[in-house]
Amino acid sequence: MVYYADNQELFPMSFVFSRQPELENMRSPEMFRTTQVIPSKSLKNRVAYFIVKDKSKKWGATMPPYMMYIGDVTLKNYDADYPYDLPFRKGRSSTVYQGYNGSFSHQNENSLDFTMPEGTEVVAAREGLVIDLVKHNTIGCPTRNCADKANYITIMHPDGTFAHYYHLKQNGVNVNIGNQVKKGDVIGLSGNTGWSKGPHLHFVCYIPSATDDKFRKTLKTLFRTGTGNKTEYLVEKKTYLRAY
Repeated sequence: MVYYADNQELFPMSFVFSRQPELENMRSPEMFRTTQVIPSKSLKNRVAYFIVKDKSKKWGATMPPYMMYIGDVTLKNYDADYPYDLPFRKGRSSTVYQGYNGSFSHQNENSLDFTMPEGTEVVAAREGLVIDLVKHNTIGCPTRNCADKANYITIMHPDGTFAHYYHLKQNGVNVNIGNQVKKGDVIGLSGNTGWSKGPHLHFVCYIPSATDDKFRKTLKTLFRTGTGNKTEYLVEKKTYLRAY
């Protein structure tokens, strides 16, 4: 008895089984892995393989419940020192309105809010693959009631990390799912949709996680600032110029 899984998405998917299978008169020739990562755009990936011990007797296998997660939840060797570009055009500056673990909406989260007038061009801080987006929303408000009303873009980076660009204006998404973007490409326009006090860009990088409440572990990221010769972690209430 063999169990297979297909993954037709643009990104890897993680199967996390709650326990070992229940076997009756069967054995597994190979160790059953409760966490398995299925590559993107792949078919017939074997996730379990069992052999009957005695064919003259009743036999069967019950697979345990499982959860599926976007990305590789086993990821550990990502590039923690990657130098991100500031997510706006050369010659512009922006203030970090809310920083890591901010008091308004960033509690226990390594996210950054860049103050930006609505319609400001948002550029990719790092190269990657566009895997998700929303562009039709029109509503924004300063409470959780609007949390699901944001327009956004999600990009998967080559090392398996992800970035969200949130609060874009209606129809302010300039990319399509499946696009490969380069660092510095204009990907959208800033806005004020979703849970937002005013026009800004919410930027967060993360790795997938099967144990965190939001199924992700957010990451602090180094940014090139000034002329681009310096990299640093951005600080709340400080203004940063992009001169590169």
